[in-house]
Amino acid sequence: MKIVAALAGILAGLSFFSAAAADTSPASYSVLRTFQAGDAFWDYAVLDSAARRLYIGRENGVTTIDLDSGKVTPQFIEGKQVHDIVLLDHNRALATNGGLAKAVIFDRGTGKILGEIPTGTKPDGAAVEPTTGQIVIMNGISHDVVFADSKSGAVLGNLVLDGEPGTPVVAGRGIVFTAISDHSEISVIDVATHKLVKQIPLPQCDDASGLALDNAKGILLVTCANQKAMTVDSHNGRVLGTVPISKYPDLIAFDPVRRVFYVPCIPGTLFIISEGGDGAPRIDASVALASGIHTEAVDAESGLLYLPAGNIIFPKKHGDRPGVEPGTFKVLVVDLKKK
Repeated sequence: MKIVAALAGILAGLSFFSAAAADTSPASYSVLRTFQAGDAFWDYAVLDSAARRLYIGRENGVTTIDLDSGKVTPQFIEGKQVHDIVLLDHNRALATNGGLAKAVIFDRGTGKILGEIPTGTKPDGAAVEPTTGQIVIMNGISHDVVFADSKSGAVLGNLVLDGEPGTPVVAGRGIVFTAISDHSEISVIDVATHKLVKQIPLPQCDDASGLALDNAKGILLVTCANQKAMTVDSHNGRVLGTVPISKYPDLIAFDPVRRVFYVPCIPGTLFIISEGGDGAPRIDASVALASGIHTEAVDAESGLLYLPAGNIIFPKKHGDRPGVEPGTFKVLVVDLKKK
């Protein structure tokens, strides 16, 4: 995700963190367990609920955590600036390598590399669109999308966009949404035809980073660098409302069981946002957790949220990669169940 550019100003956000933390819900969202898992910088966290395994994209590859035994494998597969991990059929998974302009397909059990998919520059978020069976890979620097067959890995097409795409959000029916951060809009993509269907403008949203969908209601939540989150009607593009959040949101998620969105922000606050009857967002809670949170994996059925965290070492100059203060990286297991 677009964390590197945002880190330069993070210290300015710490005062907001203190204010937001005061609005904490004490009745839930407690940390049940913590895993320690190496010092490499991280991006997406992805849950394999059947295997009881958590995957984390790291600067040097993919880390895995066995959620039952607690065993951590810091470098299950090697890589360079791994961002997203996508679970595929036949016990396979895909990992995007932002520093290598490719994605790799690997065996989830052994870590053996089974194939590669050439991408554009800085492949980041990815997903499988179930209607077409195609993998959709968003390339952050070359501003395009690569479509590949989820079984063979063969590249099927390419779509050039007008800006930097974020996480692909699957809507079903062959449609994928993605936020275009530098133009503050949402692109709607037809995966079967590899074409842009329409663009949804996001007025007063700077750097549209995070995007998630309540598919049952057709409502998108998008987070903005100017400390706000807004809901958007995915059918007509109408903005339904906004709420204030903290700085540097990144990957956000929707919980279909509790019907809320989870928005972790780097200064350390997790926002829980629901929808009103008119679709407008409302903050149910803001919970002070740990510095560095910006991605998560939701286990909606079990009522658990996995949140990587750590003290980030800020880049000294433009183009440098962030790091993690040794010994501070951890994964928080947060209880989502009401007490």
